[in-house]
Amino acid sequence: MLLPVLIVVMLLITRRSFTVQAPVGIYRRMGLSVLAVVLALWGLYAVIGAIVADQFTPNASFGSLLADFPVRLLPNGYLYIIEPGFSPTGRIAQFVTDWIPVVFWVVILLGLMRSFVAARVVSVDADRSRAREILERNGTTALSYLTTWDGNSYWFTADGRSFVAYRVEGGVAITTGDPIGPPEDLPSTLDQFVAFCNAEHWTPCLYSTTEAVRAVTEGYGWPSLQVAEETVLPLGELVFSGKKFQDIRTSISRAGKGGIAAEWLSYRDAPLSIRDQIQAISEEWVSDKALPEMGFTLGGLDELNDPAVRCLIAVDRDRTIHGITSWLPCYRDGVAVGWTLDFMRRRSEGFKGVMEFLIGTAALDLQKEGAEFVSLSGAPLAQANPGDEQAGVQKLLEVVGKTMEPVYGFRSLLKFKAKFQPVYRPMYMCYPEAAVLPRIGLGISHAYLPNMTVGQAVRMMGQLT
Repeated sequence: MLLPVLIVVMLLITRRSFTVQAPVGIYRRMGLSVLAVVLALWGLYAVIGAIVADQFTPNASFGSLLADFPVRLLPNGYLYIIEPGFSPTGRIAQFVTDWIPVVFWVVILLGLMRSFVAARVVSVDADRSRAREILERNGTTALSYLTTWDGNSYWFTADGRSFVAYRVEGGVAITTGDPIGPPEDLPSTLDQFVAFCNAEHWTPCLYSTTEAVRAVTEGYGWPSLQVAEETVLPLGELVFSGKKFQDIRTSISRAGKGGIAAEWLSYRDAPLSIRDQIQAISEEWVSDKALPEMGFTLGGLDELNDPAVRCLIAVDRDRTIHGITSWLPCYRDGVAVGWTLDFMRRRSEGFKGVMEFLIGTAALDLQKEGAEFVSLSGAPLAQANPGDEQAGVQKLLEVVGKTMEPVYGFRSLLKFKAKFQPVYRPMYMCYPEAAVLPRIGLGISHAYLPNMTVGQAVRMMGQLT
């Protein structure tokens, strides 16, 4: 017994050398969980043992089984030092004494593994306010406003001019798009953020980033993968004329003939009747999916409830909503110079072509207001022109995208956006080395679907097959 005692003493003496801390309260929750499991197993051991008391030598009583349980939790070698009061001879008694302690130690080990992997990330309202101030000066990229969403934590450069929004999943620090700050500070910002992640013993993953970030990380020797395709409509001279915009013009014309109008509104300030319809349309859309609504870089109803987010609805003369889109601002020097499409939902029995109508109308309206561009956002796991030269992991992502198409239809979404003749801009994931890709994959999956149940996973597999 001397060796475990010496190990504990050594760990206590050197405890200040372990600088990475577990999240607040994780060991309290683990202790409560272990206590509940111990009490349940203790009672189970005593009850089953009492039922098959004759399978112990000598026969065991309920009281002796209760007293014997703590001894059974000791590793096997210690049972030669502290001998139990009786031994199992029957099959059921043997099974109970052998496997109930195993369950106890599995719970302990899983709890410890969780504490080792979970990150202690502190996010305060002051950080969010500080990040928003920087965002309103420098948030011109398509995903910049996503940094304000719940679930993100914030890291700031030493001079306070730039920040990175990130979330830690399984020891991987996954960023939400590019760092936000002055463009000339980007290399320094990335250097400092990577050093911060290394100090926290996290794997940095720069996710859904632009070519500018990729150019910096190539200098580190990092590989990258294209994980999405952003579609952008430059504004200023946008006119939906010519054969290539036929679908857009037809939808706008049909909407006018059918008495359907486009109205801008704030979801937070909208009448209850409008909000109820939007919620019902969203719930109908989610119910048709094998998986729950995705998060992380894909907004839902919660993200609509923001005064800076603008919604454009298609509504008929009876005030029935046929579709809704939401638009996130992209700032430069405190002014919204562009808008990013986020939330898209349509009524299943509504006006056909409602999305073409809403997006086309939004682009023309925002152009009149002086906006420089609208981004139709990125389509994950989809590329406009994947090409035949793909290899390795990039080719694997192409296969995954095709496989996942029946579930979420990201490729169909990219094909739909092609109707607007956009400019395509690849979005990348930059990471230190290929060896960390499995961890990164699990982390990103959990970021998008943190609450996916076993039943939902089974339904998804059913759709894929």
